[in-house]
Amino acid sequence: MAAALNLFSELGFHGVAVPRIAKDAGIATGSVYNYFKSKEDLVNELFWIWKQKLKGYYLTDFPADASTRMQFEFIWQRLHKYTDDFPQAFLFIEDHLHASYLTKDCLALEEEVFEIGRYFVRGGQAAGVLRVTDPQMIVGFFFGAFVQYFKDTRSNRQIWNIENSLAIRDLCWAAMVVE
Repeated sequence: MAAALNLFSELGFHGVAVPRIAKDAGIATGSVYNYFKSKEDLVNELFWIWKQKLKGYYLTDFPADASTRMQFEFIWQRLHKYTDDFPQAFLFIEDHLHASYLTKDCLALEEEVFEIGRYFVRGGQAAGVLRVTDPQMIVGFFFGAFVQYFKDTRSNRQIWNIENSLAIRDLCWAAMVVE
């Protein structure tokens, strides 16, 4: 699984063949097929595992009764921590997020994770703190900013650190709140 994660995150789904995964894992190609009937099954299993872990990062100790600002800071901090802890997994998830080969279960899990963000947004809108628009647009806005920051650090356009991450968080917050 570690070899597959590293290869898929660096080379993408179409850039990796099962024999290469097996070679990097130090096993025979046939052994991979003892556990997964196809490369698609392997990708779906990896996606499920790492997306569940991300979901856990968001939900563990989520401050449901805190202010909208504190909830946003919590979500951002957990997203940053997950990416800090598992950069290859984050890259893998992002690169495979919209893939046609993801199963309905993986796509449903993806929606569950987005629903955490939409829940936060709806609460902030009900409190009169966040702009009133489609909650998915706001989630897409701040999550997209985070993803772009992460990708910029991978291509050396930005430096990955908490200070830069918090600066982007604060820019997002300023754009999301009611003026």
